[in-house]
Amino acid sequence: MAPSNNLPPTLAVYHDRSPFFTELRFDVGAEADPMHCVHAYDCLGYMGNWLEKDPRLHDTWEARSDSFGYECGRLVRVKYECLAQRTMAMLRRFKDGQLEKVVWNYTSCIPSEVLEYLALKHPSIQGLSLTTDPFCSRFNRWSRTTDLNLSGFHNVRRFSWKAPMGCHFNNIAKVVQTNANHLEELEVDLQCWSRQWEDRETRVIRHKGDSEEWAKVPASTMLARDIFGLGSDASVNTCFPKMRSLKLTRVPLKDETINKTVTATSINLVGLTSLTLRMCPYWTLLLEDMVQSTAPIKVKSFEILDFYLQTPNVTAVNKAAAITDLLDSFDGLEELYISHCGPTPVLEFWEHLSRHTSTLKAFVHHQRITDQDDELLLSRKGRDLSDPAISEHDRERIRQDPTQNPLSRLNLEFIGLTCAPEYLTDILLPFVSKHSLKVLHIRNTGANASTSASSVFDKALESKIIDAEQNGEPISDAIKDNDIQGDINICVRERREWKTPPLKQSFRVFANWVFGPEGIKSLEYVVAGDLSHGCRYSDSNALICRSFEGWRYCVISQKTGGEEWGDVKSRFGRALEACPVENIVPEYN
Repeated sequence: MAPSNNLPPTLAVYHDRSPFFTELRFDVGAEADPMHCVHAYDCLGYMGNWLEKDPRLHDTWEARSDSFGYECGRLVRVKYECLAQRTMAMLRRFKDGQLEKVVWNYTSCIPSEVLEYLALKHPSIQGLSLTTDPFCSRFNRWSRTTDLNLSGFHNVRRFSWKAPMGCHFNNIAKVVQTNANHLEELEVDLQCWSRQWEDRETRVIRHKGDSEEWAKVPASTMLARDIFGLGSDASVNTCFPKMRSLKLTRVPLKDETINKTVTATSINLVGLTSLTLRMCPYWTLLLEDMVQSTAPIKVKSFEILDFYLQTPNVTAVNKAAAITDLLDSFDGLEELYISHCGPTPVLEFWEHLSRHTSTLKAFVHHQRITDQDDELLLSRKGRDLSDPAISEHDRERIRQDPTQNPLSRLNLEFIGLTCAPEYLTDILLPFVSKHSLKVLHIRNTGANASTSASSVFDKALESKIIDAEQNGEPISDAIKDNDIQGDINICVRERREWKTPPLKQSFRVFANWVFGPEGIKSLEYVVAGDLSHGCRYSDSNALICRSFEGWRYCVISQKTGGEEWGDVKSRFGRALEACPVENIVPEYN
């Protein structure tokens, strides 16, 4: 996103000044998609008081360059200074010791004075959640320095830091080490750096005692070493006796330098109820250790995201086997979210859900493959697999006898698949006779929206209709495709009533079936698109629900919103957001 000369958007603060209130959230709003730090569009200016007014152009050095000098006051980044002043003013409204949870979700650098004040005035804070911008040029990132100090937080039970800079890794390690004995929830979400950024984030360390031998170790590996105590000194190994939820993104689970691996013991397998591993190198080693461990597995929510381009077939098979071996080793899962390299025969894969038939309520299976179009830049991210890798013979088999489908043994309330609509009828037949399924999510990765056809909307037809309207010619004359001539009236009506592009015929057929008398009577919503990052892809996201006013269903775009969107996200938001392909913060210069 190009830097803007405008002021930052109004930032929302969710709080209650009641003496009984203990949580404070600094947020941009549930539907917003903050892209970059405020520094990305900040400007140099003179210190002022911005509690009651916003900094303007005349406050900047650019506007007053003729009077540049110390006599005009201290130079600051005016928008960031405004943010810091207003944040501190908000904090001072609370009584000392009142806050127990603070969430900083601005995707922006957090002023150091904010953390210092919180540690001093609210030492009993148990929940600390930060979302920052790893690509912000606020600091000299290569000096590995930061002005943040989190050493004063000693009572943290729930800690999350999404999208930190490399210079923040020591801060993260310090918080984790200080609170390891009582830490219950840990989330560390590292961003996907390009090779250039990753090389710059490499730090040089001395190893083997006083030896003069040096080794270059990626910063992410050093972070894993510090968090899980993988150093050569066994006496400093970190354990988490109270850990219930572990969520890691791009944190390597093996230190290649010293050949040590994160184990089931490292993460307190006995008490762990939620495990999320997204793009974590060597995650299969942890799963294998969990299977071999004598400790009982009590995980209720399990998520794996693993997609690397050019993954050899044998590697993809081995990774799928690591997942199925774990699924076969215990029971009691309630949520399962899997995104991996395909194609994997799904009926065979789904057979391994059998140990969780009485408990599993939400299931996502998102397969991605390498895009063969090397000329397209976005093809480097791969694409979703719309064909579920079910042979014609097997499709006929589960169509004739739905009990042959492994899903027939499950009582799912939510299912998320990347299948094209023409495959969904056969796959979902088992739920026609059940009363469990509430939501179907047809998953489409937003990053591929411009190069891959939508599963729901006919964007090509929409473009032709718009051109015809702008040129003042009949729509029927502009559309020469005989296959859709009979559906033009339907398409025009859909656009007029729903304010969305017309539906694809294949999806229209599916929607008429699934919401019809022979469909799934318990189904409330079909959600289509990428919901992993709020409203980032709201133009392409849609919700389809039952209607009793002439249509069997109606379509509501995410941009339009409404109570239906609020309902589905409040009940199934975790499943809708699972397995994101993209960064929280897009990389920029």
